[in-house]
Amino acid sequence: MSITRLSKAGIKVTPQRVAVFEALMSLGHASADEIINKVQEHAPYISQATIYNTLDKFVHTGLISRIATDGNKMFFDITPDPHVHLCARDNSFITDANIPELEQLIANFMLGINIPGFNLDRVQVNLVGQFT
Repeated sequence: MSITRLSKAGIKVTPQRVAVFEALMSLGHASADEIINKVQEHAPYISQATIYNTLDKFVHTGLISRIATDGNKMFFDITPDPHVHLCARDNSFITDANIPELEQLIANFMLGINIPGFNLDRVQVNLVGQFT
């Protein structure tokens, strides 16, 4: 499946890229450090620089998305389509929230908004709180 998704995104399939993508698939949402640790468990020969470059390429092609939290901690998300995230206040955890009504409300609202000199690419909603 990972090879198919890479190919469909127009990304040349290499063992390193497959390893990074599969690590993120198993993690769902993860920081670069978490992805590096996961990749290097199985492929210690893949450098951190290669992993960072691969993540940047995946984001640039729209294969994955990058999510910044309130504390400026960066997470990568295997699901590039717009959706709502629940973020831990301490920036330790992020997960998807299935709230289609909120997503639709924002999409409908933004259709009627014209911000001169600005073209909206996507809406990213992060709900920040404490998990109990």
